[in-house]
Amino acid sequence: MTDEQKEQRAIKREIKRLTEIYKDIEVKRKDLAVGLIENAAFTRIRLKELQQDIAIYGLTELFSQSETQEPYSRKRPEADLYNTMLGNYLKYIKQLNDMLPKVAEAKAATTDGFDDFVEGRDKL
Repeated sequence: MTDEQKEQRAIKREIKRLTEIYKDIEVKRKDLAVGLIENAAFTRIRLKELQQDIAIYGLTELFSQSETQEPYSRKRPEADLYNTMLGNYLKYIKQLNDMLPKVAEAKAATTDGFDDFVEGRDKL
């Protein structure tokens, strides 16, 4: 199995995992969620690859413009790419989380305050 096939398999597993997590999204928003889930899955797999690269080669490297210049330490392009992709991944997950039904908020909004009164009274 080639690396590309392994990567595609990993992305499909991640799509399946995220689809299960976000199965309660409203039907009206499912089409939008599918795209976000696919992007999030792709991004997460790429982030894992970049994490491995950064763990091996580090965040910085020695670099010089020419052979006559003394090398200096600079941030590796992979580190910048990792930061950018991580930000995108977090945005995808936040959007997906925002699409989930607000069960806890709806329950809190329907209380009449009696339970809070009783709990507060019992603490005294």
